[in-house]
Amino acid sequence: TMNFRNSHFCLLMMSMSALPTFMKFMVVLVITTSIPCTFALEFDMLFQTKCVMEEISKNVLAVIDYEGFKRDSPSEKVPLSVKVEDPYGDVVYVKDNSEGEHYSFTTKRQGDYKTCFTAKDLQTAKTTKVRLDWKTGVAATDWDAIAKKDNLNAIAAELKRMEELTKEIHEEMLVMKQREMQMRDMNESTNARVAWFSVTSLLVCVGLSIWQLYYLRSFFERKKLL
Repeated sequence: TMNFRNSHFCLLMMSMSALPTFMKFMVVLVITTSIPCTFALEFDMLFQTKCVMEEISKNVLAVIDYEGFKRDSPSEKVPLSVKVEDPYGDVVYVKDNSEGEHYSFTTKRQGDYKTCFTAKDLQTAKTTKVRLDWKTGVAATDWDAIAKKDNLNAIAAELKRMEELTKEIHEEMLVMKQREMQMRDMNESTNARVAWFSVTSLLVCVGLSIWQLYYLRSFFERKKLL
């Protein structure tokens, strides 16, 4: 679902008429990439415990909405035990016998955050479905509340949101660059080790060949065959 309001979007597009062509292109590019991908992941439990993982950067706002319900009767809620763990296994959030809740937190570490749902028994799990909505970063921010708090108009609020989204994209690019550097260093290290292993293997083969020649020569001389 899109968080853009039609009126806000129209006002923003009208305000672009005075911008240079290049700036218009950049604004449109940011707008097209800034539409938040908000969706609810719905899945069957099947097992007594089922976990979902999401990779999140450090110091990022994360919002989790969840609810458990009967597969054949969505209106009938099912209580579940929910636990959220950070990449190091520390518990961020835990609640027992919860039919659904809205929870938000700010990440302190970068990595895979795991949310686990546990039913009271296997039979209950086989008939239970879970709806999970997991938002992070700009998509998790309540921009309407920020606009009211800071007394921002529609255009200013949208520009602030795009500014934060641009920062988020920049940070993601820096993370990807760091990972690319780590992968490159790993590849170079692996290539160097393989090269040294090949050289060592060659030297060992040459040494064994020389030793075999010397041994055979000595053997034949002792047997007076040479």
